Amino acid sequence: MKDTLKEIADELDQLGSIDEAIAMAIELENEGREYYLEKASSMSNAVARDLYTFLAEEEKKHAEYLRQYREQKKAPVVEFDYPDFKASFAEEFSGKKLEEVGILLAALRFEHKSEYFYTELAKRADDEDQRVFFENVAAAERGHYRIIDELLEWATEFRMQT
Repeated sequence: MKDTLKEIADELDQLGSIDEAIAMAIELENEGREYYLEKASSMSNAVARDLYTFLAEEEKKHAEYLRQYREQKKAPVVEFDYPDFKASFAEEFSGKKLEEVGILLAALRFEHKSEYFYTELAKRADDEDQRVFFENVAAAERGHYRIIDELLEWATEFRMQT
């Protein structure tokens, strides 16, 4: 079984500069955005569509933060609002719950890898501003992970019927 997180660390070790790492990060954010948009378009459930559209917009925002950082060599403020999708999902999970849970699991894995990637970049940062910037992007990815994890917990929790 391959260790994806080790592969990420190994890839970062092979990069020659922080600019190469940022280019790689922008590419990953764009891939994540495309994945979420694809899943959003396949969802019949409006709340699921909204979640994936939200995540796609977050990935777009992250790519823009990275572009700004690369161009200005100054860390932009990384903002993240923590919306509550759980209440909506509680009423609206569709009859395709297993399919939706599978997509959430894939999204959870993607966000975990993204958080790890930015945490590793923070460890390798050349200066304090750079370290803080990458830690903030990692924290935003952790927020995405938390949203998805809560939805998975709700969707898979065992309820005793009395």
